[in-house]
Amino acid sequence: MTAPAKPPLALFHYYGCPFCTMVDRVVEQLGLEVERHDIFQDSSAREQLIDATGRQTVPVLKIGDGADAKWMPESRDIMRWLQQEYG
Repeated sequence: MTAPAKPPLALFHYYGCPFCTMVDRVVEQLGLEVERHDIFQDSSAREQLIDATGRQTVPVLKIGDGADAKWMPESRDIMRWLQQEYG
């Protein structure tokens, strides 16, 4: 029996954000494929983030797609969740 597929991951961030960099390090250590959206380079990503969370604070990890997607703010929560799920 195979394990269920893991949901796609997307990280909303911006270049130079120290909290985003901490999350990026965990992503790299775990060898994860994570789609990245720089909210200062991509206005549609910024709008999507604001629509989903009501704010433009980053980092935020989007877990899954569509209406069922979960949005996780806070770098420490994101890192802890990634370690638990993929570590």
